[in-house]
Amino acid sequence: MITRLQGLRRILGTVILVSLFSSCVEPIEIQTETYENALVIEGTITDELSHQEILISRTYKLGETGPSRESNATVRVTGNSTLYEFIEEEPGRYLSIQPFRAEQGISYTLEIRTADGKQYSSEPEELPVSSNISALYAQKTTYEEETGVAILAGVEVSQAASGYYLYDFVETYKIVSPYQINLDLKVIDGEFVEVEKTREETVCYTTEVSKEVILANTNAQSGNDLEANLIKFIPGESHKTAHRYSILVRQFSISAETYSYYQTLRDFSESENLFSQNQLGLINGNIFSISDPDEPVVGIFSVAGVSRKRIFFNFEDFYDRDDFIPNAHVECEVLFPPTLTRSQRESIGEQLKVGSLKYFGFEMGGGYRFAKAGCLDCTKYGSNIAPDFWEE
Repeated sequence: MITRLQGLRRILGTVILVSLFSSCVEPIEIQTETYENALVIEGTITDELSHQEILISRTYKLGETGPSRESNATVRVTGNSTLYEFIEEEPGRYLSIQPFRAEQGISYTLEIRTADGKQYSSEPEELPVSSNISALYAQKTTYEEETGVAILAGVEVSQAASGYYLYDFVETYKIVSPYQINLDLKVIDGEFVEVEKTREETVCYTTEVSKEVILANTNAQSGNDLEANLIKFIPGESHKTAHRYSILVRQFSISAETYSYYQTLRDFSESENLFSQNQLGLINGNIFSISDPDEPVVGIFSVAGVSRKRIFFNFEDFYDRDDFIPNAHVECEVLFPPTLTRSQRESIGEQLKVGSLKYFGFEMGGGYRFAKAGCLDCTKYGSNIAPDFWEE
């Protein structure tokens, strides 16, 4: 049981706000009055056989671009008499040397020693009884006065299950270039020369990872089963569903304490209070400092059961192209440059070479035409190789 979970405390970095309301008001310079450099630890051990992951960083001041990664730490997880060691794969990201899975009836503890010799530990955590995603489906609906497609998940809960769930997702969607031209243009000896394209630039695939905190709690309702938990809403105008779309949803069965932590984190991040923006604050979890019991530590170590499902759908499954055209993934404008000097040709040639412009074709009497690269080259936004899981 987590005994150190105390909810949200005051923000570590206290700042003076900026006044930008009108030209007659003198701006106030942002300053950091107080700041405490606290360790931030994020780690979830699951029941899937994999190289488990622990992330370690530091809090950062308001106005900074992001957290600093904590490198050269010694990280390990103990499970009863078994020890799992981790290695730093990249700054602040630690993976278990050997793949392993969490098992029922075993208490797992995270242990960390930072490069400066300070030691940290989590409370012991056990794998909750988990539930599977019973259904994952897309449904056209109106959400917050906007028409679009909702991704919904259902879960069938056993009586022994924890009833607390955390979700994440990975969405992949097809991008089709607005224009298709099979030729490129190069500058050779000061002259434009058409050449055949050597790679696919018409159809690509873009993948994005969720950033929201998505939770469900079946203990707060009369029945155990959850039929339609909203995972994501995609507005109809979105370019993501303009052709073909896929989403992989993972459901984590978590403890009540872990649920409470993420609920606080979600409520904090959704706050409109300017003090909450880009600041994690001190949200106590189940990790503490052995070296200094008074040292604040941010983050949580959890053990979770995982269930996953993937679905696909096409634009035509929900919309009619004769009635509705989604936003393009890029705004396109065809450029008609005037008669070019040699130096101007070389300048355009350099833009073609670095990929900021693409050849759009030649028009008799109008000369060469060009467009923004993304209008003709989808690799500016994704990979031209279909993912292994992709289905048409």
